[in-house]
Amino acid sequence: MNRTIGMREVYQYPVSKKASIIQPVDLTKILSVSSQTFTIDPDMDTILYGKEGTIIFINPGCLATKDSSIISGKIKIELKELYTKEALLKERAFTISNGSMLESDGSLYIQAFSETSVPLFINCENAVTIRLPREVKENMIYFEGHRSEDGNMNWDLTENIAPIFEETYSDFIADDGEEYQISETEKILNTYFFSIKNFGWINCDRFYDDVREKTDFTAQFILPVSEKKLLEVYNYIVFDSLMSVIPLYKEDSDVWVCPNLPLGAPVTCISIQKSDSHLYYGVKKTIIGDRESSVIELKEIKEQELQKQLDLSL
Repeated sequence: MNRTIGMREVYQYPVSKKASIIQPVDLTKILSVSSQTFTIDPDMDTILYGKEGTIIFINPGCLATKDSSIISGKIKIELKELYTKEALLKERAFTISNGSMLESDGSLYIQAFSETSVPLFINCENAVTIRLPREVKENMIYFEGHRSEDGNMNWDLTENIAPIFEETYSDFIADDGEEYQISETEKILNTYFFSIKNFGWINCDRFYDDVREKTDFTAQFILPVSEKKLLEVYNYIVFDSLMSVIPLYKEDSDVWVCPNLPLGAPVTCISIQKSDSHLYYGVKKTIIGDRESSVIELKEIKEQELQKQLDLSL
């Protein structure tokens, strides 16, 4: 302070060059489901409870490393639960089995590691059993999931998942033939209960059977500006009345297609596209076979807003 003239000299620091750099868009956290991590004792049978209701029974004595070396220290269990269409979409856990459409009743990812992050394997029968928080439905089958090089999921029928005991509400009938009120204990019994031989992606789905005429769904996605360097493009179809999320495939420079869908089925078409520094989002509710509703306009969107929109769209 110069007390004579009452003026203050203010030194302004130069603007940091780093502050002016546009940070790249990161979709990793948005387009994935958060993992839950548990730490268990290697000498004690354990029951784990997932946030969405999954129950896992583990006999740690039946877990081993690939070379069968002794496990020292705690065991870490990683779990992902996919019981909503939003979760399936984020994980790109598409309900597809070798080209056939599936209807899902829940998917899981489960993996075990040693304290030093070495993957563990199952070497005993019924070492890991799982109960899903879903009522048993007819024709449901267990699948194992495998990702392709582009990250998309495909579900394969497997013999590595074995049902233990499952009841349906039709089993709970009184002697006189009249149905009675289901107790909470009986509701638990009426859920999927199975053992696994391998860790990884697991789901309980059934092949979608629809007698309606089939047709191809085609869509065009219009960006607000001409982006020449799109780094990531995710185009989905989400069925309104089914737990089904399937991808669209690029046919040519402007058209995306998903073949052999039931004519007249209501769906929501969603597109997420990313360039170096911009993020775009488009959504449109339409009907399979409605050619006039297959043009989806995208708008630029922030990462935080995209998360909100995905929760509201499905």
